Amino acid sequence: MSSRLVLVVEDDDLLRELIATALEVRGYAVQTASNVVDAKKLFHATDPDGLVLDVDLGPGPNGFDFAQTALKEAPGTGVVFLTQLPDPRFAVENEQGLPNGIAYIRKSALADLNVLYDALDVAMRGEVTPLHRHDLDKSRPFAALTVKQIEVLHLMSQGKSNAQIATARGTSLKATEDAIRRACQAIGIDSSLDGNSRTAAVSKYLSVVGIRADYKSDQVSI
Repeated sequence: MSSRLVLVVEDDDLLRELIATALEVRGYAVQTASNVVDAKKLFHATDPDGLVLDVDLGPGPNGFDFAQTALKEAPGTGVVFLTQLPDPRFAVENEQGLPNGIAYIRKSALADLNVLYDALDVAMRGEVTPLHRHDLDKSRPFAALTVKQIEVLHLMSQGKSNAQIATARGTSLKATEDAIRRACQAIGIDSSLDGNSRTAAVSKYLSVVGIRADYKSDQVSI
């Protein structure tokens, strides 16, 4: 019997099984869940040593919500976020980053499974270093974006018009158009507001961040 139990929470069925299999091959005992509701049940039933969490788990509580409340109940649990998001600013209400002791690995790094193995090991031993925090890598995609620019690009990716973005952000149409120009420039897209540049900006944003769910901000009761 393995001496380490890990709970994998990932809403993509294929990726969840691939991660679980990779960890089992490494000698871990693994439980899996596709959403926070099932994850809560397994967390209580098994008291895992470590969590491997996606951030975007669809509508409702996200990985950050679950990790926050899980760590309140069991502070010694090792946490590894495994996500497409370049850093926590791209998730609603998580602009301030992560607390110490949590690993943050981008899914693109899974080409080398040793990255995941190492991050999980150090997280469970309480020895996370900047090497296990891809959100701190200055060369990560969109690292230079401001929180405001991320917000504008996200609203654009939802198909909202300039007027709708202005309403959502509580700003004037002129200020919104200027913000959109700056956001486009920040990701290397021509700042004109014609349809082609807007489409190119949204396409580039989604290629990095993916289609992000709008998360429920309520904390998860576990």
